[in-house]
Amino acid sequence: MLDGRIVPPPAMAETMSPAEERDLLQRTGFVKITESEQGTAIRWSMFSRNWASLYFAAEWLQGAFGPYQLQYYSAGWFNERHEQPWVAADRIHHLIHKSDVHLSQTVYIQKVAEGRRNTPPLLQKALRDNAASEDVSIDCAYDPSSQRYRVARVGPQSTIAKLWGLNPVSYPCLIGHSYDEAVSRAYPQVTRTGEPHYDHIYAAMASARGDVVWVPYQRVALPLIQGRSRKGVRVVTELAEVDISPL
Repeated sequence: MLDGRIVPPPAMAETMSPAEERDLLQRTGFVKITESEQGTAIRWSMFSRNWASLYFAAEWLQGAFGPYQLQYYSAGWFNERHEQPWVAADRIHHLIHKSDVHLSQTVYIQKVAEGRRNTPPLLQKALRDNAASEDVSIDCAYDPSSQRYRVARVGPQSTIAKLWGLNPVSYPCLIGHSYDEAVSRAYPQVTRTGEPHYDHIYAAMASARGDVVWVPYQRVALPLIQGRSRKGVRVVTELAEVDISPL
């Protein structure tokens, strides 16, 4: 879709890399629409001259197959799923008015209270037991020399392992990055008090395809006993809806 009209995709669209497609959406103002029996996806760049196409797409959605995926780029790809076309259309209208907003950070963290209805069962169990199995968690050990927490072990059934593999080096948020510094701030209190910490996180991360995607997830950090002189935390995460909306 271009300038509010449905047009054929560019000839090179089938062979473009994710970066090339993002560049095309940004430079030309294209809005990409994909429709099938499994639903409809609308893909665009937030900082592009595409308002006419987005307004048209919001109306066109009313007769399209659901569910509706809104995929938009702003410092990374956001991916939202909506079941009703009018909800998706309202969200598009909202995002049009946010199109000039530049996100000032790549990770958002919000501490939340226990007992919420949308807490995944795995995290509910971790909070209740103040413990989690090695299979579904990762361990972060405190390194006195750098005064930072380092990923020491990745459980085979953990969210990180499913997305990025078992080797801690493959984890996209290594020591020294802004993400690592942000998510580690809760760890000293966990090791000091022995109490679990529960929060929601929305972070921009490098995907296996090489592009950057925004990942919403919930997290529980637990105290990890490693002897008197060693401190650490055991972290359990689940991809899930979060009470954070950067845009």
